[in-house]
Amino acid sequence: MLPALDLASIFIANAVVTGVAAFVLRFIRRYHPDLAGIGHWALGQACYAVGFVLLYFSMLDPFQRSSLPGFFFTIGGTLLTSLGFYRFLRLPGRPEPYGLAFFLLVVGFCLVVSMVLEEPGYIMASTVTTQAIISSVNFLLLRRHASGALRPAAVTLAVLHALWALLSLARALFIIGTGFDTQVAISMMPASMLGGTFLLTCHALGLVWMIVGRMQEHLVHQAATDPLTGALNRRALQARLEQERARVMREGGGFALATFDLDHFKLLNDTHGHVVGDATLVGVVNAAGTLLRPVDAVARLGGEEFCLLLPDVTGDGAMATAERLRCSLEGLEISSPSGPVAVAASFGVAWYGTHGHDWPTLLKAADSALYCAKRNGRNRVEVAPPLTDVDLRSA
Repeated sequence: MLPALDLASIFIANAVVTGVAAFVLRFIRRYHPDLAGIGHWALGQACYAVGFVLLYFSMLDPFQRSSLPGFFFTIGGTLLTSLGFYRFLRLPGRPEPYGLAFFLLVVGFCLVVSMVLEEPGYIMASTVTTQAIISSVNFLLLRRHASGALRPAAVTLAVLHALWALLSLARALFIIGTGFDTQVAISMMPASMLGGTFLLTCHALGLVWMIVGRMQEHLVHQAATDPLTGALNRRALQARLEQERARVMREGGGFALATFDLDHFKLLNDTHGHVVGDATLVGVVNAAGTLLRPVDAVARLGGEEFCLLLPDVTGDGAMATAERLRCSLEGLEISSPSGPVAVAASFGVAWYGTHGHDWPTLLKAADSALYCAKRNGRNRVEVAPPLTDVDLRSA
């Protein structure tokens, strides 16, 4: 015969699991303050730990009003976890006021019910229903908004929250079905809390897994971007071009490259200093980012030379895009101690097929057009001459 589950031991075990998780998350938050949402998770795990400790001590007066603070802390932990997901996934807006309003509504409702009705079964049904609602929200956040390196951990956590929501909803329906009987509600606690121990342990590991995924994204981003401007670096641009080349070979269409170089940039650096020069480079990339489509890419090839990758654009379309950016840069003014600094750039455009089929050939063609723009007076757009049939075969 199996021994009866010791609810007090389960409460302490849950408190230890969530307390350790809170410490680990707080430690990570200290050394990675740029990762949003971890502070909410750490505080949420701490609330869980405090709630389970309070529930342990409330067993001296089993599940009467003295258990309310413990229930409130565990609900607060679930709610803070939800707010942490919202922040970690970088969703827009500030959900904290709505979360606080929801928490106060639940607390107020439970307090009123506890004063009007002496049967604690009503309180337990209310709290587990609240847990089911918040866990369902967490499931939706993770299922819909996580992507990339976060996806595996997010899907795992979404499943855990779905299981917890279903378990909480089943408990609530059972308590309601038995007429809010307190003894029935209490009899379900050991088994449900034991399941909660397993879910909380997996949940804490899942949160750390999410953090590792975000750090992996940061490393990939750093390896692919220029640290000053945030544009793609040469290697990342070449990888994107190869992806576009493979897409064109599968689906047809084309793409264009447009290299551009800031005119008289050395003179700008010598006259105004490297701080202004760096601000100019950043301003150029920002201007390109506001003008280009989401599928387009801007990369810094080195120094003051940049390159645009324009999917599904060739010919006149590529020329028009380069001309719009040239005009945008011509109107760009960078502040300096001696006054506004004007910016101008020369462009060279080439596209897949007409000017080559691979990275070296297309880049060479675009660069040759860029040098032609420099020779013809700067601050202009030039198109590379078409390759001959012999050139295309050799390319």
